[in-house]
Amino acid sequence: MRLSPDAGAARATRGAGGPGVAPALATKPLLHASSLRFARTTPALPLWRGCHGTQPNAVAGGCIMSRQWILPVGLLVAMACVAPVMAQEAHKPVAQSHPQQAPTPAVEPSAVHAIDLMAQKLRSLKSFTVRADATMEEVLDTGQKVTYGGNVTYKIRAPDKFFAAVDSDRKQRSFYYDGSKFTIYAPRMHYYAQKPLTGTVHQLVATAQEKYGVEMPLADLFYWGTDKAPLSAIESATVIGPARINKVECDHLLMHQSGVDWQVWIARDTLLPQKLVIANLDDPTQPEYVATLTWDTTSPLADSDFSFTPKADDHPIKISERAAPAKEASP
Repeated sequence: MRLSPDAGAARATRGAGGPGVAPALATKPLLHASSLRFARTTPALPLWRGCHGTQPNAVAGGCIMSRQWILPVGLLVAMACVAPVMAQEAHKPVAQSHPQQAPTPAVEPSAVHAIDLMAQKLRSLKSFTVRADATMEEVLDTGQKVTYGGNVTYKIRAPDKFFAAVDSDRKQRSFYYDGSKFTIYAPRMHYYAQKPLTGTVHQLVATAQEKYGVEMPLADLFYWGTDKAPLSAIESATVIGPARINKVECDHLLMHQSGVDWQVWIARDTLLPQKLVIANLDDPTQPEYVATLTWDTTSPLADSDFSFTPKADDHPIKISERAAPAKEASP
């Protein structure tokens, strides 16, 4: 087996991806919303790692779903699918704990409240662009960690317009959804696959995963504050204190869940997340994923931003539906 053409040189990594998948459009999630733990090995992101395969004729499950960073809560698309929850609450600096006082509880209410306000703000957004500049660490069989870089750009317009572009050291992918058609495009190899779909952005994300085995990059960022990512899963929450990310005044929070330590920096004026750091505690080397976010919530988005028009040298391929799980025989 070999890596896909744009996946870079083969590397001996622990827990290589799953069964063979068409290299042209195979992708893996940056994060995974349905679990509260990391995969045992380092994450397989759509930003970096390629999938095994030889023929660009279909997109299936397998590699798409394997070995990923898993953040227990999400940020982005739920806000594009839900009507505004509330007018923005005036946000004061989060109170910090003082060392001389009695030990604070494992879950500080002020930290959870800050996360809840951020989630409400995200869900209230109707139109926005956000860029995530990220690095991730991949652990080799030798125990050494290799750092890869890349970025993801999202354009979202409620209720049913979605665009994501992934550009990394190893691959490029683009995802388009105009409310009636979903497209996956591999610009380096000039392959694209399309399926007719309708519904909200939130429904698109769910259908792409459940029906076609395609997880959107940063898929976990779509569910923050929803029933798919309850705040009750947080085992400890701490306010670290004030911080500044790219000259933006923030509150720095530290959270712990099973197998995961994660940090978030929340802008005091907009309540939007500015930076994320996620550490995999299931691996003794504790590899990290780091993303810095840049938001634009004012620039208008055109219909053309969400529609794909193939070029003369682009070639269509099929996207396969996932096989339905086998049913157990009745007694």
